[in-house]
Amino acid sequence: MITLAFYKGRGASAWQRLQDAGIRFATGGKYSHVEFISGEADFGRPQNCLSSSGRDGEVRAKLMVLKPDHWDLVHLPIAPDVPAKFIRARAGARYDYAGLLFSHVLALGVHDEGRWFCSEIIAGALGLPNPQRLSPQLLFDVVTWRQRQVE
Repeated sequence: MITLAFYKGRGASAWQRLQDAGIRFATGGKYSHVEFISGEADFGRPQNCLSSSGRDGEVRAKLMVLKPDHWDLVHLPIAPDVPAKFIRARAGARYDYAGLLFSHVLALGVHDEGRWFCSEIIAGALGLPNPQRLSPQLLFDVVTWRQRQVE
C-alpha cells in the first residue's frame, strides 16, 4: 500500500503562496504539490514523505505532519518498494523548474533526466509514461480514475 498526498493548501509565506498559485494557474488544477508515502498514511502523525520540492530545491525525503485542510490523501494498493527505490535513487537531484515551465506552461513535454518536479518523479516512480506531462492535478486525476476502474 502507498499513499499519495496532494497539496491543496496555501503556503505560509508570500513567496510560497505565489509558487502555489502559479503552479495551480499554469496547470489548471486544485493541487500544487504531491508527496509519496510508503504505506497507508493518515493525518496528525509524522509521515516519511518522498518527492521533489521546489521549496527544498531537490528530490528529498522529509518527515512531515500532514494537516487535513492542506492535503488530500489517495491510498493505492501498490507495493511501495520499487517506487520508493526509484525516488530515493534520485535524492539530491535538483528541482526541475525549466521542465515545469516547458512541460506545462508551454506544453512542450521537455524532460531532463537529472532534474525532477514533484508529480514528474512520482509518476516516473509509478511507471507512468511521459511523467513530465503529469501535473499534480493530472496525476491525481489519473490515479483516482484508475482506482474507480479497479473497484
